[in-house]
Amino acid sequence: MNREKNQKAGYYGVGKRLLSIKDAADYLGIKTKTLYNMRYHRKGPDYVLIGGSPKYELEALERYIDAKRIYLSA
Repeated sequence: MNREKNQKAGYYGVGKRLLSIKDAADYLGIKTKTLYNMRYHRKGPDYVLIGGSPKYELEALERYIDAKRIYLSA
């Protein structure tokens, strides 16, 4: 496989790091089973399927967190 200089295995495109379910769950502070259930019910963050396995972009996790943010009036 021919990869660019800055691109390593586990990266999707230049500079796009894909996280496994475990890494994504750790990042969100939830259990992996919760993330599996969220994906099953189509309620969780966006993901891509690579080789049949779901992978999460860091940007998708950040968008999910922002969408769940509750703003308190000051």
